[in-house]
Amino acid sequence: MPPLPKCLLLPIDGSEEALKPVEFLRRLYPDRSPISIILSYSPPSLPPAYKGKLLSPELLKRKQQLSESREQETRAILERAKKVLIREGFLNDMIEAHVQERQASTAKDACLLADRKKVDAVLVQKRFTGSLDSFLTNDPTHGLLHHCQVNPVWLTEGTIGVSQAAICITNEQASLGAADHAGFMLSGTDVRITLLHAGRTISRPATSPATFISAELEKWLITPEGRQVKPFLVEAHDLLQREGIDDEKITITILPSQGKPASEILSYCRGAGIGIVVLGHSLPTGIKGFFQGSVTKKILADLKNMAVWVNQ
Repeated sequence: MPPLPKCLLLPIDGSEEALKPVEFLRRLYPDRSPISIILSYSPPSLPPAYKGKLLSPELLKRKQQLSESREQETRAILERAKKVLIREGFLNDMIEAHVQERQASTAKDACLLADRKKVDAVLVQKRFTGSLDSFLTNDPTHGLLHHCQVNPVWLTEGTIGVSQAAICITNEQASLGAADHAGFMLSGTDVRITLLHAGRTISRPATSPATFISAELEKWLITPEGRQVKPFLVEAHDLLQREGIDDEKITITILPSQGKPASEILSYCRGAGIGIVVLGHSLPTGIKGFFQGSVTKKILADLKNMAVWVNQ
């Protein structure tokens, strides 16, 4: 069966940094013919001095010159982005450009566009930050997580391995949304998938094929914690199968947790060569809860040489 079409929105700002996720897409999808890309560019609005209805001849001339200069700059930015995509094997007729003067913020405008276009994910490069605080205050990618409540957000950083992905499973519905999203986006690829849970009542990592549960894993699944998580592991496995992911590509791993799941998950994935981490992020107390503390926030703050897919 041919791969199903997939559509991603890539916000650009004229920088090389914004185009870095293209390399990740090229490596993730060897067959790029079913992949469509929407380039989103939001130039800043004109200064207030040029927005009046009754402008002097001098201001009118300056407004025209500024508008022409911005149009040239916009064309150059879009042409450069298209050249990068075509060079990486994406089809010209599968690339769409959308330009809209900035209304609120680049992040909010991109998320509103993603919602209108019904894209499968919004793809951005995580800008380097040296601390959690600077991530929250200076990195524009957190704005996407604030505004993209419908469309998954993919954040990339550095050189990313694409042979393996981990879907973080908890006893929450958000995990199943993440599994469903990952199954669809990874269908038609050779990526191997680990259903990953950080458990407090297991003393060492337990890994098992999804089709034949090992005795060690089975022993944990009958514990009180295991009984809570098992239905979500089973449903996540079923969702992957429905998307055509072969059973031989799916494993289940339970990590021992000391109450620091973000660092434990990242440490395990780095050691196992897993480059894609898929999270189901729920907001029980709204966006305020995200900023106050979550596994998602901490993983993003420490993200290096990985891609994190956040499904909200």
